[in-house]
Amino acid sequence: MKKSLLIMLCGLFFFASCQKKNAPLFRGDYSFKTSGSVTLDEINTMDEPASYTVSLPNEIGQLEISDLGNGKDSVLVVMNTMGGEVVVTHAYCKDNEIFLRDFKKNTLLFTGDSLTLKNDLRVKASGKMYEDNTLILNMTYEGEAETNERTFKIYGNDIRMAAIRN
Repeated sequence: MKKSLLIMLCGLFFFASCQKKNAPLFRGDYSFKTSGSVTLDEINTMDEPASYTVSLPNEIGQLEISDLGNGKDSVLVVMNTMGGEVVVTHAYCKDNEIFLRDFKKNTLLFTGDSLTLKNDLRVKASGKMYEDNTLILNMTYEGEAETNERTFKIYGNDIRMAAIRN
């Protein structure tokens, strides 16, 4: 009995040691909050082009990171924003860092000129894990929006997502 228990434990340790090193660190369910700001620069205008710095609406939601099971340190990232959209992308994990494949998202921006822009943004993101349960993603937003015959280029590189493992 003791011998079979010992063999079973050795087998478990063997399979545990065969796991990927990086992906399991990130695997799990998180609650997140995203904040930051973007710059809107009017383009294609005959008048003096307008420029705005706009705070992003604070987004909160759930984030799920799942192992793809492909023998690599690749994961699937699913962001579900409360009252908003679901974004799915892939990521690569290395040590305590994660690098997301570029993805698109929608957001609503409000300026001081009662201008409301709904747009598609391209997002670049990478981040680090802290204390095995806090993920901080640094994000860059790029895109364009059009409203009332005005076109704006959108850019922001100080966007942060703080995610705590549930």
